[in-house]
This record gives sequence, C-alpha cells and structure tokens, in this order.
Amino acid sequence: MIILKSDYFSTHERLTRFITENKIKREDILVITQVPGSFSIFFYAEDAVQEITHGMFS
Repeated sequence: MIILKSDYFSTHERLTRFITENKIKREDILVITQVPGSFSIFFYAEDAVQEITHGMFS
C-alpha cells in the first residue's frame, strides 16, 4: 500500500543523498520545504519498504 511519508534533513546534500539512495521518483515527491536550519520532504512510498535513512536524527 502506498502512503505519505516524510523526513527532515539538516543540509540539502543529505536530502539529495536520501532521494538518490532510496531511488525516490520525481512524481512521488509531493513537496520539499525549507526553513532556517532544515529541509523537509514529503513523498509517497510503499508502506512495507524501509528507507535508508540519512535524516537529521541518523
């Protein structure tokens, strides 16, 4: 089942690495936001698939 997922990153390099390593398709990305000090990504993915996490808290 496809669900909405999200993660947070301290730099755009970590966000880019996350997208690349998890092979997240452009059409699956709902939005990427930036606030001072962090980036957030909201994307659609399979519920059963565990992403390789390089987010802010990894």
